[in-house]
Amino acid sequence: MAKCWTTPGRSRPRKSRSSARLNTFCSRSFIRSCTARSTTRCINYYPPRGDNKEGWDNIDIFGWLNYPMQIKVDFLCRDSILAAPIVLDLVIFLDLAQRAGFRGIQEWLSFYFKSPMTTAELYPEHDLFIQSMKLKNTLRWMMGEELITHLGQEYYD
Repeated sequence: MAKCWTTPGRSRPRKSRSSARLNTFCSRSFIRSCTARSTTRCINYYPPRGDNKEGWDNIDIFGWLNYPMQIKVDFLCRDSILAAPIVLDLVIFLDLAQRAGFRGIQEWLSFYFKSPMTTAELYPEHDLFIQSMKLKNTLRWMMGEELITHLGQEYYD
């Protein structure tokens, strides 16, 4: 029998974090008029499959001209195989950060975390594109390279 982890006590924090990220994505993406109406998610654990999990999301949005739309995602995977390369990247980057003398919260690694940590006075960034740019720019800064700004002005000088 499949077990669905959508009990009210366990799913409430995850749903609220996911809805916040979804609304952040919608407000900053090319789908400027989209807003997340609701989201439902389920991760099924089926014992005979062992480490294999099936996760699905139904995301109801309002698109262009306030037209109701739905994004559906169904994903069958093995958790440990998905996590291994991410963990290896994190170990390598944390070792690099320690060698470079970085201390405290490593905000530049927020790309790898569902709920990135920041200092109390900063708002956590959930936009994957901005997180990716922070990661790349931090690595470029450490190498003494010019940072990527996407201003486009350097092409016209």
